[in-house]
Formats: sequence, C-alpha cells, structure tokens
Amino acid sequence: MEFHKCLKYFLKNIFQASGCLLIIAAILLEANSIASINTSLLWQILMLALAYTFYKYAFANNLDLGKRDQLISFTICSTVASVIVVLWLWLFTRPVPAVDSEMMLIYLIIIIVVKGAVYAMMYFDGQKQARQLNEKLSEYKPVSRE
Repeated sequence: MEFHKCLKYFLKNIFQASGCLLIIAAILLEANSIASINTSLLWQILMLALAYTFYKYAFANNLDLGKRDQLISFTICSTVASVIVVLWLWLFTRPVPAVDSEMMLIYLIIIIVVKGAVYAMMYFDGQKQARQLNEKLSEYKPVSRE
C-alpha cells in the first residue's frame, strides 16, 4: 500500500476518534451545565484520539502489508501509543504543576512490564500453536505404498 493512502486512512481515523470524543465531552459538559470547553480538554481529546488510532493500527491493522511490514508497524504504533498515554498521564493527571518524575517513572515501568508480558505471551502462544500444527501435519503425512 502506498504511503499517502496509509496517511489518508490514519488521518481519517484520528478525525473520527476526535469527533466522537468531542461529542461525548460536549454531552457531558452540557449535562453538568458547563458552558465552555477549555484548552486542556481539547488537548486531552486530541492525545486520546492519537493513542486510540495508534493502538488500532497496532492491533487491528487491516492494511495490505507484508508480514515484516506488519511487525514493524505493530512495534512502532504500539510504542508510540504507549508514549502518548504516558505523556497524557504526565501532563494531565498530576495535581500540582511541578513535574512528578517519580510517578512518571512508575507509569513507564508499568507500561514496559505490560508490553514485555504481552510480547512474551504472544511468543509462547505462537510457539505452542506452531508445535501443535506441526504435530497435526505429521499425522496427516501421506503413507508411501511399496
């Protein structure tokens, strides 16, 4: 697939996710009788839409890519999405304006541990499935007639 088609598809998904989150935020703000949306909320919506889109590309990629390109796309998209989530947590969930590096470090460690656990589970599951498939194929091996 050409790069401009991938970019077009990616931008379309970002706008859809941003629009959906903006509509949800507007409904919730209206229900709470808040008349305006502040800049912080708009940045959060944009960051969450970016993270959602990157995770969607990483885990539910339906583009016509080769096996190697899918692996590269998965790795890059999931890493960028994790970085965006950590950045969102660092920028918008801290109670004081000072940088809380200790909490940021905890978030990064948790994300790295979870990502490592997921990769390990995927690897072991793939090995197990390959072994089962090889056993089934060896059972159906044609018998030579002499």
